[in-house]
Amino acid sequence: MPGAEPFAATGDGRGALVLHGFTGNPPSMRGLALAPADAGFTVEMPLLPGHGTDMADMIPTRWEDWSGAA
Repeated sequence: MPGAEPFAATGDGRGALVLHGFTGNPPSMRGLALAPADAGFTVEMPLLPGHGTDMADMIPTRWEDWSGAA
């Protein structure tokens, strides 16, 4: 889905992992990700498996898929 891309920012040695919610995607958390990025943190905000595409893609995903992506 256009606009549901992951976000990453390279900063200093500090890091932040930002995860979207169960039915969300990265744009729903972009403001939260930009705050530490603007403060110099390295930020990773992945698109979790089964999200940001079609609802049918969510059906086969399990918590292990999301944990692995994080």
